[in-house]
Amino acid sequence: MTRYLWSERIGPGYIHGYEICPLYEKRTKFQRLLIFSNEQWGKGLILDGIVQTTLGDEFIYHEMMVHVPILARNKDTESVLIIGGGDGGVLREVQRYKSIRRIVQVELDEDVIIACRKYLPEICGDWNDKRVELIIGDGAKYVKEARERGEKFDVIILDSTDPIGPAIVLFERPFHEDLAAILKDDGIVVRQSGLPVTMPKVMPFIRKRFLHVFENVSVYMAPMPTFGGEIAFVAGTKDKGLSITEPKREFSGRYYNPSIHKSSFTLPNWWRDLIVNFKDDGKVPVETPSYW
Repeated sequence: MTRYLWSERIGPGYIHGYEICPLYEKRTKFQRLLIFSNEQWGKGLILDGIVQTTLGDEFIYHEMMVHVPILARNKDTESVLIIGGGDGGVLREVQRYKSIRRIVQVELDEDVIIACRKYLPEICGDWNDKRVELIIGDGAKYVKEARERGEKFDVIILDSTDPIGPAIVLFERPFHEDLAAILKDDGIVVRQSGLPVTMPKVMPFIRKRFLHVFENVSVYMAPMPTFGGEIAFVAGTKDKGLSITEPKREFSGRYYNPSIHKSSFTLPNWWRDLIVNFKDDGKVPVETPSYW
């Protein structure tokens, strides 16, 4: 099988390189998609020149995105909304909870799901699960319409790409206002917030946006070597008294455990400085342009 050196520019003068075997490639309606194989990280997904997931470390990202908000709640979670997450990893982790009765997933690009089902089944959840409502469409539009219908969710997970291309609308203020409206008073919303080492404005920007609509906001972290460092997550809730940093039930995955949950909220000083010194000019910080 043909191998070649593929690289991703993830910061100024900073390039990640992989020796890959391309398994599948397509220019979808929205983006360029590549499924590849690498000796170190196994199979993975690239969208518009940016690594989205690999078998080697996807469990870290998906477990921390799902189990932190679900296990931080005082009540069992019954309803979950997933925006994005076309690789199926978030869905897989959500489906571990028997208490959950309804899972709505809104993914813009159906070709991502089709490709991941075929080439990355190790990551995918089960879209045939009767609890799952899969909607191919715009996440912001769904959230706005759900608000108009008066729908509410216990947990909302924003597994969107970085603030470029079709995902940029998910970083704007109207979307966050709609998001807060469809979250239950004791619910939790979480979104991936980029790598502060290469995207220093994204995490504090999202935190600021969350503070406009949520009473209680926390930042936590997880190591993601194929992304180039430690990724930030921002979690928010309307419940002032809810401690997002404390798991309320026991669960252990390949990466997640109760001690990891608590320690992930301990931020390095330079992250805290990014938060304190952030100046919000109202613009979405586009810090990871595609170089494909």
